[in-house]
Amino acid sequence: MRGLIAIPLCLAAAACSGGGEENKAAEAADAMQAGQWEVSSEVSAFRSADKSTPALKAAAGDKSSAPACIEAGKEDKPPAAMFAGVGYECDYKDRYISGGRINLSMECEREALEGTVVVSVQGTYTGESFEGTTTATSFLPGDGDFVMNSKISGRRTGPACAAPAAGESKDKAKA
Repeated sequence: MRGLIAIPLCLAAAACSGGGEENKAAEAADAMQAGQWEVSSEVSAFRSADKSTPALKAAAGDKSSAPACIEAGKEDKPPAAMFAGVGYECDYKDRYISGGRINLSMECEREALEGTVVVSVQGTYTGESFEGTTTATSFLPGDGDFVMNSKISGRRTGPACAAPAAGESKDKAKA
């Protein structure tokens, strides 16, 4: 009889023990870590949305990268422009960054474009990196609307944010 009681206890102990590394990984995915990040993107598709010449010059295969900073205490709300790409100033409309998943909707502006660019992002993350896809759709007052799909990825390069380069505003580099 004692053997029958011991077996369920051993099974329960085995199920609850170990997994320390898995638990740490799950905890790390609760938030992207504060610090300096390097974000890269590559255009995977680009097309006119209104059958006119797009107002933005881009093509599949175009690549860009830029630094970004997630400030300490703002890990749950990284800067929106970090996910949109180089040259965009964005505000979140909907934001879900939790449990290793990213699902965002942002409204963005870009220099030399009149109107709005709506960017949606789907992806995954750990505390040290992320990857995903973006779809940017423009809503311009005249011709030139476009739809651009990109692959994005980022990796944390250090625990502290780098000082902005000369001539660059602090707000552009931080959340």
